[in-house]
Amino acid sequence: MDTLQVKTKKRKHIVDITPKLHSLIQEKDFQNGLCHVFVLHTTAALTTGEMGEGTEEDLLEVAEKIIPQIKFRHAHDPSHAWSHMAASLIGASLTLPVVNGELRLGTWQSVLLIELDGPRERQLMVGLAPVV
Repeated sequence: MDTLQVKTKKRKHIVDITPKLHSLIQEKDFQNGLCHVFVLHTTAALTTGEMGEGTEEDLLEVAEKIIPQIKFRHAHDPSHAWSHMAASLIGASLTLPVVNGELRLGTWQSVLLIELDGPRERQLMVGLAPVV
C-alpha cells in the first residue's frame, strides 16, 4: 500500500488526482489489475467525473441540494456535520482498472477527490493488485 498526500485549497474543492495515480502506477511499473483508492477522512470523498467547464462547481451544487440543511445532531462540531453526510453519500473509495500500465478511464473521466471541509491536507491509501 502507498500513501498519497493531496492539499486542498478551498472549503469545498474538487481535485483531479488522476495524474498522481498515473505517476504511482508508472513508478511501480504496474501493468494490469486494479487500483484501489481510499480517502482517510470523514469530510472528503472520492468519485469519477469530468473536470472543466464548471462541472466541478455543478457537482458540489448538486451535493448541496441533495443533502438539506437540517438541525444536525453532530455533537463535537455541528458546523461541519453536512460535510460528514456528503462524504458518506459520495463514498470513501474507488476501484479502478489498470490496463497496460494506464488507468482505464472513459474519455472524459477523471478520478476526483472531493474536499468538503477544507482547506486541508488529505491522505489517500492506494493499493495495486494484479488480476489473473
